[in-house]
Amino acid sequence: MTSEERFSRSRNGCLQCRKKHYKCDEKRPLCSFCSNRGLDCQYPSGLKWVRQTRPILSRHRPRNNRHGDSGELPRSSASLLLADLFRSDEEKLAWEYSASKMLTLNELDVRLVSSNIPALDGPDNPYRQLSFTALSSPVLLETIVCIATEHMLNFGLVDVSTAARHQTRMLRTIGQNLQLIESGDTCGTTAIVTANNPDHEALFAAVILQGVIVAQSADGVLEPHVRCAAFLMEVLNLFRQVPHNVLGRTTVQRFAMVDVMLAISRQRRPFSPRDFVLHMPDAETWDNTEPSFHKMTGCPQPLMCFLVRISHLACDVDERSERCAPINDLLSQAHTLENDLRAWGSCYSGQVPEEGIRAPLDILTECFYWTAHLLLARRVFQDHTRSPRVQHLTRTCFELMDQLSTGVGPDSSLPQPFYLAAREAITLEDRAWVRQKHESMTNYYREQQRNLAMQLTQRIWEIEDEQLKSGNILDSEKLIKRLDRESCLFIF
Repeated sequence: MTSEERFSRSRNGCLQCRKKHYKCDEKRPLCSFCSNRGLDCQYPSGLKWVRQTRPILSRHRPRNNRHGDSGELPRSSASLLLADLFRSDEEKLAWEYSASKMLTLNELDVRLVSSNIPALDGPDNPYRQLSFTALSSPVLLETIVCIATEHMLNFGLVDVSTAARHQTRMLRTIGQNLQLIESGDTCGTTAIVTANNPDHEALFAAVILQGVIVAQSADGVLEPHVRCAAFLMEVLNLFRQVPHNVLGRTTVQRFAMVDVMLAISRQRRPFSPRDFVLHMPDAETWDNTEPSFHKMTGCPQPLMCFLVRISHLACDVDERSERCAPINDLLSQAHTLENDLRAWGSCYSGQVPEEGIRAPLDILTECFYWTAHLLLARRVFQDHTRSPRVQHLTRTCFELMDQLSTGVGPDSSLPQPFYLAAREAITLEDRAWVRQKHESMTNYYREQQRNLAMQLTQRIWEIEDEQLKSGNILDSEKLIKRLDRESCLFIF
């Protein structure tokens, strides 16, 4: 480079040059550095954001805007702030769609997008803050726009090519950010942890939110994203030290639940280490502080810990059985676990409540509770699906789930217990109810992975019926386990 070509230190350089510590020539739309390397050149908005200790939500709406969005920026200010952030009107529309659905207190709006993420929505829902947080983070912004676009696609508001384009751009941005961490071009991991680096927290949140995108698409695969999230958890030391800020805690909590739910779906162990802090029962810390693990997932944190124990114990039983080794000590552990589980859930009788007497979140919690018993019976004690105990637990789950009307809110977190119980249905009446409940939930939430879950359920029914006729019960269990381990679907 000649002296005439040199340029002074960049003050308004692109994000890529800043991360790489290169001087940026600030050419637009692509600087020379990004153009020569085929990188996605993005410039910051030039706005400086002040970190708030609480969400900027108005307690009272003005009289002339009773139906407005109390979490929304004033329209005149929002237009100015968003003008430089998006490459097209299409992106701006997607962000505004996500912001209006994820951040407002309007009941109808909240039920569309934000209800797909937390079990119980409300003013303290941390997911409402994500769209505004994303304005200062390109990687999180790309993710929010992609989530909104996938949701709009399922409601016929955009075409497939638009959704695919946003997903490609989002994955490229996530990949570039991960490469910066792996290559060591950013600050060391110790500095990341102590400084609570907002860029890395945003990247972690973006990776975790892939589960929302996968659930909405028909061909999404979550496993690589959860592996990536586990890598970030290790790098950021989040398995043993959970951040105090709302975004960090929310993301770690969601990872913990998604990790164990995916492990149960695949009939394997969770990616998290056994000493993960969220695997230690502590309801006072996780369920009774904001953001509440219970409200965000529908499953109390101590109950999630039981699911982790069941997952590990089921794998222990499988491994011993494959080696034809004795499992008496494991069965003893299983009885202890069952007693601990019953002691924790002593308030749950399995009786169907009268309509309107119990809160939907409490009913959802009991669904998770009896599903834990069902998993213990099927995968640890290895009861057959037609055993009296399994069928009693299945009917208990169905009766409780029937009390959660579609769209009530907490039922957005019902799919995992629902499809786990649905595969145990053996009567024509129960299977007809499962199909009807599935259709009702899918028509409302429009998550495409639900259809894949129902297809797997019906395939399991076929296997059970075929093997019952031939008398090869053990063969059916092996076939179902193989289907689970080879499956790509995930719904939570």
